[in-house]
Amino acid sequence: MSNRYLYISYSHRDKLIVNQFVAALSSRGLPVWQDINEIAPGEDWQEAIESGMKSASAILYFISANSSKSQWMEREIAAFIERGKPIIVVAIDDSGNKFKPSDLKLTHWLDLRMGVDQAADSIVRRLAEDIHLVGTSEEPKQKSKGYVFLSYAEEDLDFVVKLREFLKHRDYAYWDYVESKRDYHGQLFLELESAILDSTAVLSVLSEDWKGSKWTVREYFFSEEVGRPVFLLKAKPMGPTLAIAGTPYIDFNSGSERGFDELDRALDRRKL
Repeated sequence: MSNRYLYISYSHRDKLIVNQFVAALSSRGLPVWQDINEIAPGEDWQEAIESGMKSASAILYFISANSSKSQWMEREIAAFIERGKPIIVVAIDDSGNKFKPSDLKLTHWLDLRMGVDQAADSIVRRLAEDIHLVGTSEEPKQKSKGYVFLSYAEEDLDFVVKLREFLKHRDYAYWDYVESKRDYHGQLFLELESAILDSTAVLSVLSEDWKGSKWTVREYFFSEEVGRPVFLLKAKPMGPTLAIAGTPYIDFNSGSERGFDELDRALDRRKL
């Protein structure tokens, strides 16, 4: 995609209404960059987002009760403010304006509650002359289904390399603590929470090192608490642990091919 596009910043918990709005903009010839449309399967989700932000002409920032809980959205809007690029704020619900970041008080915004088509027409009129985007939309790349959060101990990276390749064939991108770009100025647990909340599913790689990791067991418990689908993948032999006692897992110790076939079926059963 060229650098003449709008970057879409939103909480994945608002994806239904945002997807409708993005479709309305595209039908009017306005090129947009939305993660699920532009990030190819197998890509590192966060690196692709950094690249998408860097090249965009402007940002559509969707505010809602959900956006107020997104650490990633805070980082995205801070990056656009720093670069001095145009920002249009789109309020999704009654809580939207209440949670509008203080830096955006003077920024132009519109209310999506006026209706998807009316709001889309308003943006097209506003941007046609200012940024010259209308009529330049391109064919989207192969879509990713979203990203999965990879939870593992660094000692199990050899298995995770194979797992990333599997995800690429399943049309998933991934968020990886080791490989993804991170916000070293923020609190780690908040960043991990946000990454898990916005994920499609969580893949937790089990091993003795998983048991001893400072974060992996916490990531598992948090994922369960917030209702994200969690798939336990036993990558290496490990002794019993109370953390997952009685919980089904996929055993890769009898062969990687068999394990990935079982994971493939498990994802299908969950319609992922």
